[in-house]
Amino acid sequence: MNTLSQLESNLQKFYQTHAALVSSPFITREGRVNSDLLESVGRTIGLRWALRPFLDLGCGTGLLSTFAGREPGMYIGLDLNRHALFHALQSGSIYFAQGSSLSLPMRDKSIGLLACVDSFEHYPDHRAAAEEMYRVLRPDGQIFLSVPTYSNVAGWVKKRMEASGKYAPNTWAPFDYWKPEEYEFFVTPDHIRSVFSQAGFKHLSYTGLAAELVYGLVPWLWHPKCPPFVEQVVIRVFRLFAKPVTRLFPHWSLHTLWRIEK
Repeated sequence: MNTLSQLESNLQKFYQTHAALVSSPFITREGRVNSDLLESVGRTIGLRWALRPFLDLGCGTGLLSTFAGREPGMYIGLDLNRHALFHALQSGSIYFAQGSSLSLPMRDKSIGLLACVDSFEHYPDHRAAAEEMYRVLRPDGQIFLSVPTYSNVAGWVKKRMEASGKYAPNTWAPFDYWKPEEYEFFVTPDHIRSVFSQAGFKHLSYTGLAAELVYGLVPWLWHPKCPPFVEQVVIRVFRLFAKPVTRLFPHWSLHTLWRIEK
């Protein structure tokens, strides 16, 4: 088995065991989709949510289907993890399939809107995944990409932790905030621009999330020994300037949110 196949096999085994491990700004603490935030981000970056068919790449348990709608044949959920898909299939008349981001089981130029929400950073070959997205996307289609960004203090911490041996390479579990450490490869806006441009995409734009600026710049708030009242005070202070700072420096946020077109 080559290195890439081994990485994908490891990912599959990991998320079979930890199917419920979800870290996304679009999932509430109650495990629901934050539709208002999706709509707001869509307006900011110019997404056309009505484009169909809608491919949810790395769909997990299919939570995004509640936002995309349940029109037969218009939503497709794809994930490597069959255990997550088992839960997704309980939702009824929507189509879910097991498959790899490196070999999408779709026809060329068949997808109107491709959403890849907090799964791209787990893929073992970003260039190959971007090329597959290009292949299946229609000429008038759009990609919505949500990824953690490490062009911030959180990224510096990740690099230092990996270099010191505190974290295994290509994982993320800030200060043991959650266990187990999940597979997560290093992603920056420059990296996203590079791999998608090389795949053939011409138009890329992104924004950050003001509410997450505090965690991008002060990741020590995740430390188990950080008192809750300190976190609350720091968050309140950041609210005073988070929006204008995030507009100027979106990569300082914990996530970047992209609109990508051919």
